[in-house]
Amino acid sequence: MKNQWPVTSVQVLKEIYAIYDEAMEPIQGVCQKKCSSCCTCNVTLTSLETGFLMAAMSLPEKKVLQDRLMDHFPSKRYLPKMTTNRFARLCREGKEIPEEENDPAWGKCPLLVDDLCSIYDVRPFGCRALMSQVSCRQKGYAQVPPIVLTLNNLFLQYIEHMDQTGLFGNLSDMVTLFLSDTPLHHLSDYCRQTRDERFLLNEKISVLVVPPEHRETVRPVLEKLSCLV
Repeated sequence: MKNQWPVTSVQVLKEIYAIYDEAMEPIQGVCQKKCSSCCTCNVTLTSLETGFLMAAMSLPEKKVLQDRLMDHFPSKRYLPKMTTNRFARLCREGKEIPEEENDPAWGKCPLLVDDLCSIYDVRPFGCRALMSQVSCRQKGYAQVPPIVLTLNNLFLQYIEHMDQTGLFGNLSDMVTLFLSDTPLHHLSDYCRQTRDERFLLNEKISVLVVPPEHRETVRPVLEKLSCLV
């Protein structure tokens, strides 16, 4: 549990989250406290985001987190086969997109306690990006405005771009890795040497996934993000 993430990177990620919150202010959703339909064991994140949430925790809090994961670790969960930037690159190159298996029926997020997120203030972007304009419990699905999907992809791409030497994977696996004694300064080397298929290498941005009709709308956000990277 001695692993720490660079303070500068943690601060920049905090600023990225603030830019996202500002961009989302005009967009109304119906999500409320204890609305946890979207809180499944299939959440993914980068090593940068994992470092962000770990940096906010004391040693006793990390021990509680570790114990909870040991007791509620999902046996079946979403294991991504591509990162956001890899998906964008494959689309640009006209290459085949790997098939992935993702089912919310596999269970709730192991960090959910009584329908409340136990790491809410430092939750990863994949959780922050979840919103709906209809009640998921009543309708059985989320209704997300197209501009929100574009913004979400944009932020996912920039967060990954900031963490080019890091990894991408399921929240349960990433947090477990950070709680172990694995050296975090060479995560890409760890992934290559162990061939651990739970984790993927992050990629830089090669092309942005922004539809033509949203380019002017997201331009101010893009300019703010570009200043941080």
